Amino acid sequence: MIREQTVQIGSLHLDSGVRLPGVEQRVTTYGTPEHDGSNVVLVQHALTGSGRAAEWWPGIVGDGALFDPKRWCVVGINALGGCYGSTGPASPAEDGKPFGTRFPRVSVADIVRAEIAALDRIGISRVDTVIGGSLGGMRALQWALAAPERLRTAIVVGAHDHHSAQGIALNALQREAISLDPRDGLRLARKIAMLSYKSDELLRLRHERRGDRLGKPRFDVEGYLEHQADLFEARMDPQSYVALTHAMDSFDVRDTRMLRVSPEFVFVGITSDWLFLEHDVRAAARRLSLRGGRARYVQLRSGHGHDAFLAEASQLRELLQPFAGKVYCYD
Repeated sequence: MIREQTVQIGSLHLDSGVRLPGVEQRVTTYGTPEHDGSNVVLVQHALTGSGRAAEWWPGIVGDGALFDPKRWCVVGINALGGCYGSTGPASPAEDGKPFGTRFPRVSVADIVRAEIAALDRIGISRVDTVIGGSLGGMRALQWALAAPERLRTAIVVGAHDHHSAQGIALNALQREAISLDPRDGLRLARKIAMLSYKSDELLRLRHERRGDRLGKPRFDVEGYLEHQADLFEARMDPQSYVALTHAMDSFDVRDTRMLRVSPEFVFVGITSDWLFLEHDVRAAARRLSLRGGRARYVQLRSGHGHDAFLAEASQLRELLQPFAGKVYCYD
C-alpha cells in the first residue's frame, strides 16, 4: 500500500534566524507502521530526488528488496527546499507570490527538523532505521545526532560528516551557472554534477572517444551529457537546486557532541567515488567512534563512482543485509 499526503507542520525557525511560515512536508508511505515504530524505515533521497523511494532505489525499497513493504513501513519525505511537494522556492510566500530567489537558506538540520515535525503529525515518534545516500546520507547522519532516541540505526551511504572543499567548489560553479540563466544554467549545472557522480573508468568504458550514437557532430559523451540535461530540465526547479546545494555546503557535524543514548551508525564508502572520497567516509566513522559513538565502516566496491549507491543497488543490498533489522557487533 502506498499513501501520499501533504503534512502541515506550521512555522519553522531556521538556523539562519529566519522564521518560515506555513511549512508543508510531502510524505510518501509504503506499508503500515507498527505502533512502536519498530518496522519503520525513513529513506532519505539525494540532492534531486523525491519521497517516492521505490521509484529511484529498487533493490533497497520495494517487493523483494532490502526494505520490503510487506515487512517494513518505508517512509520518504521530500526535503524542505525541494520541488516535489514540500515547501520550497516554488511555494507561495506570505505575499502570495512564489518565493523564487527569495527562499531563505536552509540547512540539513532545518530539513531534519521539518521531517521530525511531519512524522510527529502523522503519529510516528520512532523509527528503526534512517538510510540515505549523498545528501540523503547527510540527513540520515543529522537525524542520528539530533534525535538519537528516535532511531536504532543510521545508514550513511556515500557521504560523511561534512561537505568537502571540492564539493563546495563544484556546487558553487553550478549555482553560478544558474544565476546567469535559470534554464541554460540548470542544464550546465546538471552536466557538471553528472561528471562528479561518475568515474573516469565508467566514462571510458561507456563512451571512450566514440562518435555520437545518434550521428550528431559531437562525441558520444557529449550526447550523454546533453540527454541528462534534457531529463533534468523537465523535472527540477532551478531555485530548489540552489537551495539544496547550499544546504549540503553548510553541513559540518564533526564537532557535534555525542549523547549518552547513541544509535548504531553504518558508513558506506564507495571505492571509485571522488565526490565523497572513500577515505573521508572511513574517517567520519572513526571520528564518531572516538567520540563514543557505535560506528562501523563498510565498503562498496564499484567502478560507477558516486552514483554506485543507485547503480549497484543489488550489491548494496547484500552489503547492508546484515544491518537491516538485526543487532550486530562493531569493529
